Amino acid sequence: MKDQTRTLANPLSESELRALLLEYRSENWRGIQLPETQRKVVEDTIRGDAGGPLRLLANYIPISADSRILDLGAGVGSFVVACRDGGLQAFGLEPDKIGAGARITSIQIARRRLSDPVFVNGIGEQLPFRENFFDVIVMNQVIEHVIDQKSVIAEAGRILRPGGAIYVACPNYLRFYEPHYKIRWAPLLPKPLGRLYLRLKGRSPAMINQITYTTNARLRKLLTSLGPEFEVIDVHCEQFLKKRAEDAFAAPSTRFIARMTKPPLLGNFLLWLVLKFGSLTEGGCEMVVLRKPRASKA
Repeated sequence: MKDQTRTLANPLSESELRALLLEYRSENWRGIQLPETQRKVVEDTIRGDAGGPLRLLANYIPISADSRILDLGAGVGSFVVACRDGGLQAFGLEPDKIGAGARITSIQIARRRLSDPVFVNGIGEQLPFRENFFDVIVMNQVIEHVIDQKSVIAEAGRILRPGGAIYVACPNYLRFYEPHYKIRWAPLLPKPLGRLYLRLKGRSPAMINQITYTTNARLRKLLTSLGPEFEVIDVHCEQFLKKRAEDAFAAPSTRFIARMTKPPLLGNFLLWLVLKFGSLTEGGCEMVVLRKPRASKA
């Protein structure tokens, strides 16, 4: 893939983008999300902060105009557009399972948002890039849509440069909520029961058929399978420990609980319980994988 930065302004106006997104949602998400939810998602896409993962990653590795960034599962391209607006070399890969055979697909919208050919149609199990090519790989709300998750993670590790980072965020399916349908959901609800439940609610099971239930524990296991060359960081756990060290919690109850974890012995056990409870009940998983730099030759 040729290195390039964005050279022209967004070819789509805001009204054109909104119309395309509404048409895409209406066609591809019918029966999955209610029309009012689809409209809200479209507005969030237009107004939202797509660059959040990049700012978080900047806490772990230096990111510059020379960094190569891949959005694996780019959707309608919002993250890539945000990066390119900042002068960064960002590229996107999108299989577009939802829109297969539809009149308008997410990758078609993504390609219309930028003048440069930076979006590739492909699958995560067979990434069309050479080894050690990217400095940053982002998988934001993607891994739960993957069937062969281990292969996708291995492919991401293959194309990541030493000293680079992978960002992975996804729903935690131990909670009582399904974030795609925006409905109550039993933790790890068996798929046959899930399909029956959706039909009883007048919803299409098309999306849940594509979902692989993912939890914090499952995601950590997947990421640690990359091997000792990679360091896995649980972002939520790290943020809790940092606030605990600084006594920076705003809520009195959380501040009290954090202080109870500080005494030796019993505090260590309470800290383990608090972190375990958080990993089981939090709404989403958010992890960063750092590939260790190669040792310089003497």
